Amino acid sequence: MVMETANQRGERLSERLYWVLLILAGVLLVFAIAVQPDISLLHGFWKIQVSETGLITDPMVTGGVGAALLNAAVVLFLSTMLIRWMKLPFTGAAFACLFLMGGFSLLGKNLMNITPILIGGWLHALYKRESFTKYVYLTLYGTCLSPMVSFLLVRVRPGMRWVSMSVCGLIIGFLLPAIARFTNRIHQGYNLYNVGFAAGILGLGIASVLKGFGVEFDSGVSWSRGGHELLCVMVLLILLGLLGAGIAMGCRSWEEYRHILHHSGRAVADFIILDGPGPTLVNMALVGGIGFVYLLALCPYGVRLNGPLVCCIFAMTGFGAFGKHPRNVLPVMAGAVLAALLLVAVPITSPGVLLATLLCTCLAPIAGQFGWGWGIAAGFIHMTIVQNTSILHGGMNLYNNGFAAGLVCILLIPIIKSMSPEPAEE
Repeated sequence: MVMETANQRGERLSERLYWVLLILAGVLLVFAIAVQPDISLLHGFWKIQVSETGLITDPMVTGGVGAALLNAAVVLFLSTMLIRWMKLPFTGAAFACLFLMGGFSLLGKNLMNITPILIGGWLHALYKRESFTKYVYLTLYGTCLSPMVSFLLVRVRPGMRWVSMSVCGLIIGFLLPAIARFTNRIHQGYNLYNVGFAAGILGLGIASVLKGFGVEFDSGVSWSRGGHELLCVMVLLILLGLLGAGIAMGCRSWEEYRHILHHSGRAVADFIILDGPGPTLVNMALVGGIGFVYLLALCPYGVRLNGPLVCCIFAMTGFGAFGKHPRNVLPVMAGAVLAALLLVAVPITSPGVLLATLLCTCLAPIAGQFGWGWGIAAGFIHMTIVQNTSILHGGMNLYNNGFAAGLVCILLIPIIKSMSPEPAEE
């Protein structure tokens, strides 16, 4: 009998996780065709590619529910194949990144606006004379500034629009990896959406230059209310599929799962490496389920699933492999809800508040490291800050909550450390 080496076992598990991502892309594709089974699917898909995006733009309004899901399926599939082509293992870092790629394709990313940024990241690696594998995740995350590319594609006069959008995307992809590596030192790993923080700073610079030339950024919101029932079925199917896959990969008892809950989540917390794929996939299903249940609880008050809200569920689910778990996300969400009820001059069911309540969970490591009280404080402060940050970058940073979370860390972490010693992670 030939014993399996650790390398071979790792490759086998990575292969199984690769197929989980391919199946997810397939599910999105099937639902896209089911809801829009005619030529309007392709027309809508093309319209999404060439339309303006930004905060908050729902591609389900632009091209239809099916076209938006097709866009997400294509972006997720090609991003997964890029990681595969780079011969990188499918770890928690890959899952977090790829779930964001698929999710934010329901909020602003598309093939047209992410491609120049990806090329810019490759040029950065070429300039540094290093392998692109070192920068591929940072570059994929950096596509959060893709609305800037779409903005120039739509707003610049026809003779210059393709050149301007390409140059802008190349600059973003080239500069963002360097900024992201610096900003990680600022928040010390307590903001899981680090590139969102870096992108907010770069977006602020680019938007300021454009505003200096008289460019005006619109802050309109497109928010779909159609397709709620189908999207609920799709999300439930995905979460149950992850749960089933986790059980099939060995997580069959509380004892096999509970160790994840003892991690603070502070980056780098790759649960697939630390605890294995089985418990991680179960955790992803539970974390995504928290966001899903929260939205369902607000359905009697008029909340309906759409592109941006499914995006948020995907973001929570993906980072269930890279820092988030029920124990550290619930306090932060509670703080955000409390702030929304007490302070924010908009309803708790308004688009911006809904997104912030789910995406503020990027601050989960604060709750994991310092306790639920500081987690509530982080969520509370985040909700108040995030209402005022999108104007700085003109709504061009899709990870606006990551930008706001970086500011929360700058404000809160020094206070926490001055008042209490930092506990050691178990």
